[in-house]
Amino acid sequence: MVFFMDACTLERESYNEIYPNNFFRNEDDVNKALAGLYYGPFRMGYGSFYGVDQYSYQVVSDFTSGTFASRWTDATGYPQYQEHRWEENAPAGYARDFAERMYSQYNRLTSVLETIERIKEAPITDELKNKAIAEAKCIYAWIGFILYDLFGPVPLVTEEALANPNEKVLIPRLSDAEYTAIMHRYLDDAIAVLPVRQDEDWGRVSKGLALMLKLKFYMIDKNFEEAEKIARELYSYRGSTYDLMGKYSDIFNKYNVKNKEIIHAIPCGLADGMENRSIIQFWPVRYREDRQCWFTFGMNWDFYDTFEAGDDRLNSIVTSYTSITNEMNDRTHGFLANAASIIKVDDHTYTGGEFASVDLIVYRFADVMLSLAECINMNNNGPTPEAIGLVNEIRDRVNLPELTNEQTADKDAFNKAILNERLHEFMAEGLSRQDKIRHGVFVSDSKAMFPNSQSASHKVRFAIPSKYIRESEGVVKQNPGYTN
Repeated sequence: MVFFMDACTLERESYNEIYPNNFFRNEDDVNKALAGLYYGPFRMGYGSFYGVDQYSYQVVSDFTSGTFASRWTDATGYPQYQEHRWEENAPAGYARDFAERMYSQYNRLTSVLETIERIKEAPITDELKNKAIAEAKCIYAWIGFILYDLFGPVPLVTEEALANPNEKVLIPRLSDAEYTAIMHRYLDDAIAVLPVRQDEDWGRVSKGLALMLKLKFYMIDKNFEEAEKIARELYSYRGSTYDLMGKYSDIFNKYNVKNKEIIHAIPCGLADGMENRSIIQFWPVRYREDRQCWFTFGMNWDFYDTFEAGDDRLNSIVTSYTSITNEMNDRTHGFLANAASIIKVDDHTYTGGEFASVDLIVYRFADVMLSLAECINMNNNGPTPEAIGLVNEIRDRVNLPELTNEQTADKDAFNKAILNERLHEFMAEGLSRQDKIRHGVFVSDSKAMFPNSQSASHKVRFAIPSKYIRESEGVVKQNPGYTN
């Protein structure tokens, strides 16, 4: 027995590990690799960009803008977001944890590039290869955009470092212009190959999403001339591919999945591990028998007061209710004392528990229209009939009158009206932070709304967590305004 055990070598193939010689052998392998790129940052679980929790990109964006509030008032939690209490060496709490979780995602950019290099070597047709690479490049730019929105440029691995993974290479941050040039190049490559919309492969990136990301990059950088070009290209697909839904609430209805207003959504389903937590996080406690909800996130009452009477979007906000246990709740007491409840996302197949299966919308066509109106206003030093018409169409859908002459009198007045419309239209969709920053009111609104606000001009970007600066041996520089 000893002889035979000594003399034999068993060949074992492990399917728990991926090696170059047993992966990317065919189209199925490539698709599995692409699925892995989505699953990390864009799944619906806690800790992802769109996880609908206290550390998700969308939720924190709305908290830091002051449009969100919570019935939970722990000082280490949501007030840190509202009062802009984040620093390089912030004390324990949500703000520090969020920054560390988000900044760590820059490592995924390297993973995407590694996947692209291996797709290039895969034994598949050039057509399939080009489409897969285009898809990966769009994912790369999507991750890159979110990080840029939060921190500015993050370190991007170089070709030299990628080719020599065992060598220690310390990579500095690029300038804004250098960083965005790379992202735009990757998006252009994706735009040239991907279909405008992915109805059959719902949830996979598309030309529409790539164009939307280019638009968002230009809007953040206030390059309104280039932004207008992209917005007009997206608008040119109106009717054939994208359009407004006739009724606001229908956009978020499960039975209208894949409706024309949606440019991109993250598909959610109870059976596939991609559950949407919007209902349990936003709906009121004991509001209905079949809704076991926490009501973690709600609308700041001061923000609620900015809505116009008669706005159909108010039908998505609960301001008072009697619970199933006969408790009265309104803005003075009960569960609604600190926040109104936002119930714009519904799912008629919800049967209890934490999850629902309605898709989570990332971008929609109404954003294109309001962005185009803003670009026209900025590029023409004032509103035009076209720009005013775009905003009025959004208002007409929710039964509001056309903008007044005062609201369209000049560039500044119209800009203010556009921002107001955006904040109301995209409530709880994670756009309010970048909108307020672009319009120059992110800091001032925090100070006006929260007496203990520690906001300052440099808070438009989060501090890079100190541990990453230490790991880079000082090569990565902190954002201006924070301690170096």
